Amino acid sequence: MPQFLDSLLPHLPANADERYRQVFSRLGLTVLLSWALHLIGRDDLIIAWLLASVSVQVLEFFAVRPFARGRMPARHVQAHILLMLASMVAMAMVHAGAVTIFWVSNQPPLMALALMVLAGGALNNVASGVDSRPLFYLGATPYAISLATMPIWWWRGSHGQVAILSVSVVFFMMAVHGTWRRLHLARKAVIAAREDADARRIQAEDAVADRAAMAAIVSHELRTPLSAILAGAHLIRRGAPLDQTAATADLIVDAGHLMTGLLTDMLDQAKIEARAMSLETRDFDLLGAVRDATRFWNAQASAKGLSLREPPGEQPSVWVRGDPFRLRQILNNLLSNAVKFTERGVIDLRLAVEAVGDGMLRVVVEVQDNGPGITADTMARLFTPYTQASQVTARTYGGTGLGLAVSRQLARLMGGELDARPGTSGGAVFRLTLTLAAGREAAIASAPALEGILPTISTLKVLAVDDHEVNRRTLALVLEPLGVALSTATDGLAALQCLAAERFDIVLMDVNMPVLTGLEAVREIRRAEPPDQRTPIWMLTANVFDDDIARYMANGADGVLRKPIDVPALFNLLAEVAEGLIGTAPEA
Repeated sequence: MPQFLDSLLPHLPANADERYRQVFSRLGLTVLLSWALHLIGRDDLIIAWLLASVSVQVLEFFAVRPFARGRMPARHVQAHILLMLASMVAMAMVHAGAVTIFWVSNQPPLMALALMVLAGGALNNVASGVDSRPLFYLGATPYAISLATMPIWWWRGSHGQVAILSVSVVFFMMAVHGTWRRLHLARKAVIAAREDADARRIQAEDAVADRAAMAAIVSHELRTPLSAILAGAHLIRRGAPLDQTAATADLIVDAGHLMTGLLTDMLDQAKIEARAMSLETRDFDLLGAVRDATRFWNAQASAKGLSLREPPGEQPSVWVRGDPFRLRQILNNLLSNAVKFTERGVIDLRLAVEAVGDGMLRVVVEVQDNGPGITADTMARLFTPYTQASQVTARTYGGTGLGLAVSRQLARLMGGELDARPGTSGGAVFRLTLTLAAGREAAIASAPALEGILPTISTLKVLAVDDHEVNRRTLALVLEPLGVALSTATDGLAALQCLAAERFDIVLMDVNMPVLTGLEAVREIRRAEPPDQRTPIWMLTANVFDDDIARYMANGADGVLRKPIDVPALFNLLAEVAEGLIGTAPEA
């Protein structure tokens, strides 16, 4: 019984709403039947009829009220369901039984009235019980029974007429049931279509939101290396000490490679989706390409205290024929992930080459990290475009979610495969397998060196807060030659710790950072600092729409510097701080 009642619960709100809509028609019917009783001289029954009719309608009103307008009772749910079912049956029994007196009155108009009341009651239950077979049967059965008894009242009359009446009642009830069934199936189809449409709408909205979020992430990731390129170029143009020239040039080259990799991943994904990707074929040094890919990430690994082990120096060069740029792109993505997700230990890059006959070489490159590893759920979507393991992963480690997807597609276009598996002692192992033709050795040209000069300023203590190493390196190259005492932090929490230890003349704060975002850090700084020791905080971000700037200022920031870094604007800001034009006075 409880299970049956629970199965009715989803259908009761619609049934209750339909019964609410029938209130006025039932009140009109009550008056009409009272008048009919008067016409047949049964005034003695009018009071009883009115009491019975009004009583069941009041009972139904209070019984259906907890379910009306989409509501559900908070407690005693099954008791409310039983009360509503009882009121439905009572309503039908009172009306279906009352009209019997008109059927036996032998007055054709009143007999027709009885038939219309019974037919109308059955059809009303088609409307109110369209969602549920039990609700339809409970409400319509008393009317069907009353109709079925009508031929019995005329049994002593013409048997032919009784037979016609009996068949008519059967056909009518079959028609009512058929109508209910068609409406019920149509209603189910409409509900299913609506649910499917809602699911597709949600799916489409999620896809649009994901694309919009990824567009914002891509914009942020591209502006990061662009800041380094523009700042380094500006310093070289202004002139720099010779000992800074190489560092500036290396920064520009590294940032350029990073930016190129991000752009390449985006464009390659679009080409792959459009089936328009093409590969270059030329001879190149396989070992040299592998070492080129590891050169940049060696510095990144060392900065994190990691060891990046590459193929030994005595390993002989192997010349192959293929697309060296795409190979470097794949290796760059694999090494980028390994450095990003590994907090301590060793990253291994292994290279194996085996001749397979007919001038072909089987190349296997493995990158093994000591990161958090790969779960089965993550593995299922590891190579899906614009997808990351989780929102925590996206926020903590950044990235576009394109690198691995593009890398696998490139490997397959090159006739190979890229797969991943959990490491035997933690972390993950990415394995690139290619079959390439043997190539011929060629001469390799060296790249020219760059020179520049850095300006010099002194006196200020600056705290730069940014989760991206390229940005921190850029600010160091720009500010340290000026004599600025620069401290850096990788997230908002680290910034709070720095400010608790010492005071700074100005804080340059990134917005999107792990652990504690820039805005969260600004709010904490403003809450904790004394009113008369307000530290200027300028947001250093690529998100500079009007509503973004308004949000930064509302949370306690003093201004905004745009990424890529505008070096002259940064110099002007620092000059104003040094001259006291931007100081630590409390707000008015």
